[in-house]
Amino acid sequence: MNIRALCEGIKLEPAARQQVYEFQMEEEEYLVYKQHFYFDRFSFFESVKPSVGYRKLLLYLFVRFAVDAYEEYRIRNIEDEIYYDTFSDIQIWCMQCQRDYGEYGIEEYNWLQEHVQLRLFRLGRMQFQPFAMDRDLVVDGCKIFTNQIVLNVHIPAGEPLSVQGVEESFQLASAFFRGISPVFICHSWLLDPELKEILNPESNIIQFQSQFNIYEVDKSSKEAEERIFNKLNENPQEYEENTQLQRSAKAFLMAGGKLGSGYGIKVHK
Repeated sequence: MNIRALCEGIKLEPAARQQVYEFQMEEEEYLVYKQHFYFDRFSFFESVKPSVGYRKLLLYLFVRFAVDAYEEYRIRNIEDEIYYDTFSDIQIWCMQCQRDYGEYGIEEYNWLQEHVQLRLFRLGRMQFQPFAMDRDLVVDGCKIFTNQIVLNVHIPAGEPLSVQGVEESFQLASAFFRGISPVFICHSWLLDPELKEILNPESNIIQFQSQFNIYEVDKSSKEAEERIFNKLNENPQEYEENTQLQRSAKAFLMAGGKLGSGYGIKVHK
């Protein structure tokens, strides 16, 4: 695996791709960054952030880290399709950075560290991450214990969340993580029960939500507004209305409603 093959495989934006190709860094300097990242990622990020152009630097470094991770994928006999799908998050967050800051780079560095350390994989439409359960729960007659390893579900942006795609992802995850019981948890704005007030019951989001038993709701979260409108405004009247979801959510907020996020659990059968 090399930088060019990785960038092409994850379909990195051509302008961002060229930026990575032209980035100047000596191999010894890269190895210092890499050692620091794997030794203490928290101090690594704190040391990088004050740098001028740190988002561009992090894009380059995460591309290099992803290239280096390929060897471990081969050792574990993980398919190239999963490798490229997993690291396609670099493209997603690079474009988010371009929208938010006007440059190709990475701001979501805390998130992407999970990918390069092989703690998260994209399998079909969704991403999965082994996670130690933080409480006891009973779901569909099945007891879930504190510290039981379950699969944390994440939904990357960019594609429709179709019923078929979701089910295929659950099936792929159950097979991929053979040593882990097929118990899935999810913390997402998609699981806020209030969405049933603004969306059609047949919508992909409500169909996804129906897969989970929601056991907690966080009304302090602003994730729903940020994801629906791509930014946060104190006054909901200032939100755009380019999509049906935006129009419905804006009307709901202006009427005094609140959107948050939910915690759900699913036992796959």
